[in-house]
Amino acid sequence: MNIPNLSIDPKAGQLSAILYSKEITSLQNLLDWLLGLPYGRNSDRTDYTLILKENKGTCSTKHALVRAVAIENNWPDVDLYIGFFFMDSNIYPRLKDILEKAGLEGIPEAHTFLVIDGNYVDVTSKSSPIEEGMIIDEMDIEPEGIGDLKESIHKGFIADWAEEEKINLPLDQIWTTREACIKELSKA
Repeated sequence: MNIPNLSIDPKAGQLSAILYSKEITSLQNLLDWLLGLPYGRNSDRTDYTLILKENKGTCSTKHALVRAVAIENNWPDVDLYIGFFFMDSNIYPRLKDILEKAGLEGIPEAHTFLVIDGNYVDVTSKSSPIEEGMIIDEMDIEPEGIGDLKESIHKGFIADWAEEEKINLPLDQIWTTREACIKELSKA
């Protein structure tokens, strides 16, 4: 896919200035840098700027940072989305024991990604198994939406799924299982 040749203006805002000082001077440089950073939750999952200090991030924080830089630089068609896929042991074999213990085949998982000029872009990690075709529902959000809003939407999606699939577990138990899965995936 061709990424638009968009430059970071160090005078556009604080994030752009910090990135520029790290010799990250374009959208492509930013995407490459983020893709090379390890997957891991930041100390505050809603603060995408922590990537710059902690040198790690999740799908939410990495992609929210790109969208925030796009806003600073007035880049068109660089949008942030939340989508859902079915997280199971086929995609992540190391989750098999956690899911089996909970009596679940899998759980709908929220995944944050970019749409750049109409194309799906994911810089979560080089080994991210999530592909565009796996997304079963999606909506655009802004960087500030990666915290409580994303969690609320995600819990609502899980509740609807559990009701539709007649999953006889409390929502908090499903969420706890989901958190255990994410913790397992965060291990190096």
